Amino acid sequence: MRKKFLLVPVIIMLLLTPLLSTYGVSHALGQSYEGVKNYEALYENSYFTDINNHFARKSIIKMSALSVLRGMGKHKFYPDYKVTKEQAIVFIVRLMGLEEEAQIVGEKLMKEIDTGAYQFKSPQDDWIEGYIKVAQSKNIITREEAKKIVELSDEQKDQIEEKLAEKMLVYDKKKNLTEEQLKNIENSIRENLERSYTWKQAANREEVALWIAKMLEIEPIHGKPQQKIYTIKDWKSIKTTDIPMIEAIVQKGIMNKNSKGYFRPKDSVTRGQIAVILDKASGEILKKQGYKKLSGTVEEVESYVTSEQNGRSMDLYGVENSTFTINNDDGSYTELVANKSDIRDLNKGFLVYKNGMLGLPKNIAAYDYIKYFMNNEGKVVFVEVE
Repeated sequence: MRKKFLLVPVIIMLLLTPLLSTYGVSHALGQSYEGVKNYEALYENSYFTDINNHFARKSIIKMSALSVLRGMGKHKFYPDYKVTKEQAIVFIVRLMGLEEEAQIVGEKLMKEIDTGAYQFKSPQDDWIEGYIKVAQSKNIITREEAKKIVELSDEQKDQIEEKLAEKMLVYDKKKNLTEEQLKNIENSIRENLERSYTWKQAANREEVALWIAKMLEIEPIHGKPQQKIYTIKDWKSIKTTDIPMIEAIVQKGIMNKNSKGYFRPKDSVTRGQIAVILDKASGEILKKQGYKKLSGTVEEVESYVTSEQNGRSMDLYGVENSTFTINNDDGSYTELVANKSDIRDLNKGFLVYKNGMLGLPKNIAAYDYIKYFMNNEGKVVFVEVE
């Protein structure tokens, strides 16, 4: 690896910087691709301490790097936790690139109510309705399905009222709360309890398969081509009208029977399992959003330092540059460029998955064989070293 250090007077440095920067990103044939500005935050949000030996490790990191999945705080992912129905919808909407739209819709549906000094919702809870509304607008989940999910039995209603009465004992004793505040608190607690019986229930494999199929706009398979389903031992446990879609999902290899030949349509799905499912489904959906995936061998890694001027303060800052020359499988050449700088606009990079671990551009070495993903802005987001 060759390092370049520019140790020249300030005036000469300013004059030479454009030339040196050009040299640093154009000495190979083909296009040059930069990383993204928020790569360090992406790294923080994709680094988990509880997935090192998990079968879904690679998919978890990849889907987190692409902002589809997120951890549950303190660098924990909890891969074996069950995925709720609302979480599954959130993941699918994110993979479709519609998170911003969903959050805006959710914010418009928010109602400000006075509950004194007590808070019963997180920002995620406020956005949930927006995710569900967007999923309905894209026909991922029908209104009939959503209506069925929120149906409560008489027994469940009684349980909710019992729990509500118990929880309200704490607030009824608070003399500083008005009647209106107490009523709002009661409604908020009831809403959360109802959700625990509906959208916060675990999603099952049959539901997830249908929602993924609709996301991909997969055509259901009927008639003679419908063959894979009959190799599944418990296919008769699948709802009749769902079988054509499950057949299509299985044929695409996105979901399948287990090692014993069962699909287990009513079984819950873990966070690790849904990471793998979303990973397998991501190719087509990301391509529709303008993402590109290329692969090739790293022929050269070049490191050098340049100076850049802050447009506001006019101060000079050193920028650590790394350029990776890629000989792509199709015979073309490209360069991936990462920049480390204290100036936010010049600090660009991407996440790297290598040897089962999450890393940064510095982890890429010459002769590595890589797959790299670029977003719809032509910026490198994720590199997978094989």
